[in-house]
This record gives sequence, C-alpha cells and structure tokens, in this order.
Amino acid sequence: MLRNAPSLLRGICFSATLYAGLFFAHIIAAAQDWDLAFTLVAGSITLLTFIIGPCIIMFGRVVVLKEKRVANSTGHAISLLLAVALAWAYADQSIDITLTLSFLFITSLVHLYHRRLLNQMHAEKMG
Repeated sequence: MLRNAPSLLRGICFSATLYAGLFFAHIIAAAQDWDLAFTLVAGSITLLTFIIGPCIIMFGRVVVLKEKRVANSTGHAISLLLAVALAWAYADQSIDITLTLSFLFITSLVHLYHRRLLNQMHAEKMG
C-alpha cells in the first residue's frame, strides 16, 4: 500500500502506526493487569516519543539529505507534542512542569544531536 508513497510519508505512517499500536497495547496491558507487559510497552512508547525523527528516516528508508532534514524537523515537532502528553501521563494526568520541561529537553536534545549527525555525515561524504 505505501510501497510507492514518498519516503517521508511512508516513514510518518509507519511511525504513527507503531505508536498507535503501542498505545493500544498499553491500554490492554493495563486493563488486564499485565504489569510486565505494561512496563515494557510504556518504556517503548517513551523511547519512541523521543526518537520520532530518526524513526521516520529509518521506517521511510529516507536517503536524500534534504528529506532527512525535513523528516528530522517533522519528527521533532511531533515528538515535542508527544513529550507533553507523555509527561502528563507520567504525572498521573496532571501537569508537572519539571517533568514536562525535562521531556521537552530530552526530545530536543535527541533531535538536535541527530540533525548534527546528519550534517556531519553529509560533510564527510562531500569532503
């Protein structure tokens, strides 16, 4: 279905599907009191929240540097929104400014570092 879709769109769709699947799985695990499964799925959701940009590139098999940069920026924006929601969930559905700022910082740090790696790899390839 997405085989002929642009790589950026394919990466976004795959990442969103994975996130939605994990989110659904965490609801099921919580409802069934499957503590270990819940912990593993919640950990996966947390990790995925912080690395959406690199996931879009990986799942979309993005190869062009310009598209990688767009994927990184798009993923960063998505990750920032998800980080706020994740902090709210970790704070028992309330606002914890320290946790929210921490999650936003982690998300930004990951995406900025990833952007730097993309630029560095491009510079090495060109030089």
